[in-house]
Amino acid sequence: MLEGADGSGKSTQAARLVERLAALGRRALHVRDPGSTPLSEAVRRILLDPATGRLGVEAETFLYMAARAQLVADVVRPAIADGAIVVCERWTLSTEVYQGIAGGFGAANVRRVGRFASAGVEPDLVVVLDVAVGGGLARLARAKDRMESKGDAFHAQVVRGYRRLARGRANCVVVPAASADDVAARVLTEVLARVG
Repeated sequence: MLEGADGSGKSTQAARLVERLAALGRRALHVRDPGSTPLSEAVRRILLDPATGRLGVEAETFLYMAARAQLVADVVRPAIADGAIVVCERWTLSTEVYQGIAGGFGAANVRRVGRFASAGVEPDLVVVLDVAVGGGLARLARAKDRMESKGDAFHAQVVRGYRRLARGRANCVVVPAASADDVAARVLTEVLARVG
């Protein structure tokens, strides 16, 4: 799983990782959370559309979890059963950080709900792409979506939340989001160390 604040380079690195794994003869599937199923993409549109307006953090959390549950059932679990490496942009750690810490729902509450949504599917490796506070959003070359528009204080909590939660988790590796080539090389090294 690739995690990190908005603008940290998750999409770029996920695509590059899948390409590099394919070049090594490994089957890999690139998915995004929320997304990658019709239902999950519909939920994604609701969550990210500025026209949606304010959602209560509980509703926001459960929408993310519904999209994740569908992604697990329709895509992730079958891909794992077929022997593929699943490369996913975001997972439960994102919800712990965005809704749990920055949104105030509580990371422990998110973890409890997340166990049901992910049906026991947990990542072997979570790579957290670390950016400076405000650094990721400054990289965006498009209009901000609903989540990206939550303000500087919210996004500062997101960056600090990732750093705090990644510490002490055996499956988490923090990679500074520096040059795309350097990050890609480090991500591939970390993945190959886990999957052989």
